[in-house]
Amino acid sequence: MTTILIAVLFVLQLLSFYFIVILNTKLAKFKDLENKQERLMREMDDTISLYLADMQDENNRLIQELQAVPKPEINTHVVQQAEEIVQQKEQDHKHSQTKVEETILAPTSSESEPRILVSKSIVANAYSRQQQAGVTAQTTSQTKDVTLKEELKPITVEQQVVQLAKQGKTAEEIAKQLQKGKTEIELLLKFHS
Repeated sequence: MTTILIAVLFVLQLLSFYFIVILNTKLAKFKDLENKQERLMREMDDTISLYLADMQDENNRLIQELQAVPKPEINTHVVQQAEEIVQQKEQDHKHSQTKVEETILAPTSSESEPRILVSKSIVANAYSRQQQAGVTAQTTSQTKDVTLKEELKPITVEQQVVQLAKQGKTAEEIAKQLQKGKTEIELLLKFHS
């Protein structure tokens, strides 16, 4: 009876050692998986921090370029013309309030058709509208010049990466060409895919 009891205890002890080994391997796999996740998190943090640092550098560079761009000078001649137009309108408005606009049909001796006479205020208003049209044409040409300058801006690193990727280049080739980190290029490509 004791031999059977010793044999059962021996088998139970072997089974317990077997379960301990299995648990130990599972624990090792779990720790290995945990280490891999921590390493991936560190790599992602490093990549994102590099990307943010590059973005900050580009933003600072953009701010410096914007501050270096000379502000458009206001053409004093155009401003003076606009002021004169405003003054003429005010004077014409006062005259039209004091005088009644008259349209006189008076035939001349040499012509058989009647001649239409128009008051000075109507003529002055028409003339000021023509001048305003000339001023607005000048401002539209200035805005066209500004838009052409904006179109000639250099493309960003992000746009260059996308263009090179469309040309079929790998992330390593793009990184070498643009002198950037491979992980940064990969991250940019992931953002745009």
